[in-house]
This record gives sequence, structure tokens and C-alpha cells, in this order.
Amino acid sequence: MRGTKREILVGAAIGLGMTARAAADGGADFLLVLNAGRLRVMGAPSLAAMLPIADSNRFTDEFARREILDRVRIPVFFGAAACDPRLDLPTFVEGLKAAGYHGVANFPTAIHLDGALRRALEEAGLGFGREVALLAEARAQGLATLGYAKTRAEAEAMVAAGVERLCLNFGWNAGGSQGVPGGVPIEEAAERARRVFAMVRRRAPGTRCLVEGGPIVDPGHMLQVCDASRADGYVGGSTLDRLPLELSVMQSTSAFKTAPLLRPEARNAAVLPPGIVGRSAAARALAARIARVVATDLPVVVEGEPGSGRTTTARALHAAGGRPGVPHFLDAREDIAATLFGDAPRGLLGRPGHTVVIEHADGLAPTLRARLSDWIEHGSFARFARPGERVPRARLVLVHPPGGQALARALSAQRLPVPPLRDRLEDIPLMARAMLREAGRPSALIEPGALRLLMAQSWPGNLRELREALIRASTETRDGRVTAAGLEAVLGPAPTAAAAPEMDERAWILDALRRHRFRRGETAAFLGIARKTLYNRMRRLGLED
Repeated sequence: MRGTKREILVGAAIGLGMTARAAADGGADFLLVLNAGRLRVMGAPSLAAMLPIADSNRFTDEFARREILDRVRIPVFFGAAACDPRLDLPTFVEGLKAAGYHGVANFPTAIHLDGALRRALEEAGLGFGREVALLAEARAQGLATLGYAKTRAEAEAMVAAGVERLCLNFGWNAGGSQGVPGGVPIEEAAERARRVFAMVRRRAPGTRCLVEGGPIVDPGHMLQVCDASRADGYVGGSTLDRLPLELSVMQSTSAFKTAPLLRPEARNAAVLPPGIVGRSAAARALAARIARVVATDLPVVVEGEPGSGRTTTARALHAAGGRPGVPHFLDAREDIAATLFGDAPRGLLGRPGHTVVIEHADGLAPTLRARLSDWIEHGSFARFARPGERVPRARLVLVHPPGGQALARALSAQRLPVPPLRDRLEDIPLMARAMLREAGRPSALIEPGALRLLMAQSWPGNLRELREALIRASTETRDGRVTAAGLEAVLGPAPTAAAAPEMDERAWILDALRRHRFRRGETAAFLGIARKTLYNRMRRLGLED
């Protein structure tokens, strides 16, 4: 009886000597050399294997003899295109046997075709029926056989031909940059395999039943289908070369690309007030503005989007001014008049060296706004004091959403805009590390792929959203590491240009430019358009420098 610990056969459908040796070293039980494998490493999707772009058999045989045969110690199956009308099947199989192939598989295969084209191929004798005849000939000449099938009828034909291995294929693999979307859900694939393999075992008990393709893109999916159908094994193509290669190259490139962003802060970041983290032009401009603002005792309106760091900026104002007191935070939506004024000078505003921060200042009641204006006008700051007299008072800071001009005019205040996170994406690596330290995770590592995903977001919630995403993602791994997979579980996949139709073209392009720090080559690649097309659109939309 088959138990849950039964061995799973794994076949690797590949097209490159390096991949073949790596698969063999990884424990693959056999290899299939396929034209699709070679086309994948050339940058084409597996689907291109079905197109008449080369002599498939010669194309496959050439790279297999040069790079794979005699270089691995596991069986090698040849993926044969039986649809070539020039083939004399006995002579062709004899040549494969003489070359040293262990066996033959029917690939490319008509099982991936349907409709009128499939019917026409079958009527011409160049379809699936010829593939079955090829494998029957290979069997007769003593070669091993692996038969691809997608339907029960195709599986029955392969069993009748006596193939030793039957691979039930669920279509082209999804996933990655060139996966074919759609297809069979994993549960449906498992049930289909269960029914087909039950038939196969009744008719030919010794046949090894394998699964491949469609929704099976990782070992978990493979086990789900194999356990449900009692399959003997799995054949991997894109899942063993294209998908891992894309991910590995992407992560390695990201590591090199983001390396400059991970230098120690002291060597690259600007000298910023306490609490302000970054090295971007926006961060430096904010630091310079804070330095100018703290040189006077005038009130300050700190304005910006929710979550952009307005409260942190208010704290930085207090620290940068060198005031010996402490910052006091009040909410304008509450009754704060008595706390502010008390019996002057005993209210908070009468405490020298302190800073009073009023949050949600857009909610200030008109009476309180008028009272603050009167308090400022009547000499609470040195600018308004009598000649020779300096009246020390607390600094007044008001936190306001974008558009605090009216309040600033009413209170003779200076404005201090705080940039949103989307305008300072290059600060994310430094901010992320600082946020993890503050959250009690000072040793948490952020993988390069995770940084790349962080810097691809638009962050409507700004720093607050970033902090929450980092903390949640760090709990997804045992060691607290922030990985791309952990972030995707929190944020979803990185945004792509496909989301662009939801915004107008100008906003779409401007958003992409900001994401990539106005590097036009990277922006064009992200949007999926030519660099020249991007230049033309920027010129038309008035986005040129």
C-alpha cells in the first residue's frame, strides 16, 4: 500500500547544460531535453516550442549532444517532434538510440492544440496519433518512453502503446514574467489526475504516473496533486529553470542595485535634526527649513499628509531649537483653552523653553484661533515685546493637513511643509531600519528583494503605513527577517503598469517617475514603453525638466 512517505520521482525538462547538471546534482531522477527548455533560456516562453521557428528535432539534438549527453549520470529522454512529415520513424528512433539517449518523449505535442487546427493535424496524420506511433516504435527498439497526455482518451492511447511513464499535463505553467495566465485550478487538477490514474492502473498497473504544468508551481502544489491522485512523480520545466532563475537573478541584481542604499548612515545621510531620517533631496530640504524656522520664536504650521511624519517633525523642531523644556501635545478637537492659557503665565504657553504642539489644527474652533492670534499679537514673542524687553514663552507648533496658508496668515506663523513618502522613496532603506530598531527589532535584516518591493509602492498612508507593513512582515519569518514574500503577504505584489488605466495619463507617468527618482530609463522599463515614447509623452504632457 502506498504511504505518505513514498518516494516522489522528479523529472527535469531542461534546455541547458548548466541547468541539467544542477538538476542532476539536486537529485532529479531523469532529464528531458526539450526545445521548450532551450527556448526558455533564450528568453522566449515555453509556448514558443509549438511554433515552426526551427527544425525542432535537430535544434534539440544539437544542444543535447553538445552540453548534456555524457555529462550527467541520470537517464536523458529526447523530446521528439513527431509532427515533422519528413521523419521516417524507425530510422529516426534508431538514430536517437545510437546517440545514447535513454528514452523518447512526445514533445512538442498536439495535446496543447485544439479546435480546427488539431482536427486538421489528426486528419493529415501529423497529430497526436503520430506521436503515439513514435513512442510505440521507440518501445519496440528498446528505448524507454514517456508519453504526454492531457485527456483521458489521450492517456488511454498512450497506455495502449505500452509507455512505461505517463505524464498528465495541465497546460503551460503560470507564474513569473512569461507564465501563461488562467488554466486549471489546483483542486481540479488533483481530481482530474486521480480519475485518469485510476484508469491507467486498472489497465497497466506497472505504468509510472506523473503530473506536470498548469497550477503546479511549487513543491506544495506538487504534493497536493500527487497525494490526492497517488501520482508517482512530477515533471518540472519552467518551475525548475525559468521561475527560479528569474527570481534568483532579480534578487541578486536587486542586491547590487540597492547596495549603495545600505551604506552606513554616517557616510551618506545628510546631517538631520533628531528624528528625521533620510538622505534624499526632500529630506535635506526639510532639515534646512527646520534650521531656518528654529532661528525665530514665531509659531510654526507643520503641514503635510496624514502619516507623513508631521508629529516627528514637531519633535524635531523642539530638539533642533535646543529648548530645555519638553514638547506638549494637545488635540484641537478637544477643549484645550484652559490648558493653553490658564491664568497667564501659568498655562502651557507661558512656560519658557517648552514647545506646545496642537495637532489637528484644521479643527481649531474660531474662538480659540482668535484667542491665539490675540495672544501672539500682544507681545508673547520677542518680536512684539516692548523696546528692550524679551518675554520668553513656549514655542507654538500647529500640525495641519496640506493647505495651511490661512492659519499661517492668521497667526503670523511660518509654514513647514513635510514631504509625503512617495516623494522621498530613496529614504526608505534608512527609514525602514530605523523603524525596526524603534519597534524592538534592531537586528532584523531586510532582504534586497524586499527593499525593491518597498520602493515600488505609492504609500498613501506614508510613514505610518510603512512602519505597520515592516512590523507585520517581520513577524512572517522566524528570525524577524523582512523578506519579499513576507511583504507581499502584507502589501500584495509590487504594482505594475497594468494599474495605470485607473488614473489619467499625466498622473500615471508622474507617479512612475517619482517611484524611480525621475530616472527615465528605469521609468520607461517599469511602464513597459520605449524610452523615446516616454520622452514624447512627457513633452506632450508638460513634464519635461
